[in-house]
Amino acid sequence: MKIIHVVSSLNVGGAERFVIDLAAEQKKSQQFNIDILSMGAKGEPLEEEVRRFELGLLHSSSILALRKKLATADFVHVHSSYCLLRVLLATIFTTTKVIYTRHNERVHKTLKWRLVYLLAKLKLHKMIFVADKARTNYLETYRSFEKKSIIILNGVLPMTPVKTSNKKVRISHVGRFVPLKAQHLLIEAVALLPSDLQQKLCVSFFGTGELMEKNQLLAKRLIPDVEVNFRGFVTDRDEIYGHTDILAVTSETEGLSLAILEALASGTPTIASNVGGNPELIEDNVNGYLYSYADTQQLANCITLLLTNPATYQSFSINSLEKFKNGFSMQICADNYLRAYH
Repeated sequence: MKIIHVVSSLNVGGAERFVIDLAAEQKKSQQFNIDILSMGAKGEPLEEEVRRFELGLLHSSSILALRKKLATADFVHVHSSYCLLRVLLATIFTTTKVIYTRHNERVHKTLKWRLVYLLAKLKLHKMIFVADKARTNYLETYRSFEKKSIIILNGVLPMTPVKTSNKKVRISHVGRFVPLKAQHLLIEAVALLPSDLQQKLCVSFFGTGELMEKNQLLAKRLIPDVEVNFRGFVTDRDEIYGHTDILAVTSETEGLSLAILEALASGTPTIASNVGGNPELIEDNVNGYLYSYADTQQLANCITLLLTNPATYQSFSINSLEKFKNGFSMQICADNYLRAYH
């Protein structure tokens, strides 16, 4: 059986990393031949990860070129709305089955997208949602997809990060510098902490993007006495979480956050905005804290609680790892996708 996973690019991002993990898990089965097709430019950062797992790597964006490549697959698994229309047009009048996973909770409602989803209704084998809230929101607008849609929670490969020692508590944000990730809120929240707590913190940002420079300037202005590191692209997750004591997720919207899943797998407590699928991963005051999006004072209070309560921190760490083992391993996720394919 041949599966081609289609992504918009292989830049570092949650959906892209998930696709590589899923493909790597699927490759373990002798019944699968797995390729990843990127519609982005050649030479993007995660291509090395694709090669490391010995997965097939394809590049294409034109519909004619796509048609030739996708025609060889039994299943084409689309992971980006950016790619959906071209894949649908390239596979129309073919027997190739198309699976579409929506990795965020936003619902497209313009005329263009209503037409795209009209075609999708005819061609899609299954539409996958990664969180219950995302499916509920979508079906409020597109009720006709109810029978084709199912929920499959994301998974992540096991991790074995070695937490390096540090005199300061390291709070990290993992994600591209784009508006919906709202990294500036973490900087503003740290600025609200008393100076003695600020001195105990090291803040790191893993990722690049259009708003990175703006956040660098904001950090210099609001928290000049706090150690702040902008680490850029880091593909080694053991390195990221080996240097992270607390994960902060400040997003305006999320599907099922891969950064939080990685934090669970590494036993790292998380403070996350109460949006999208975040409450399905973080149980407030059990394995982390949830706060209202953009409420920087509430975020600052959560940081304070973890900084000043070592027993709570340890409990959250243990509970995070247990939550990963019980429901969010990539093996469970891949098994669920296999059932969806068939």
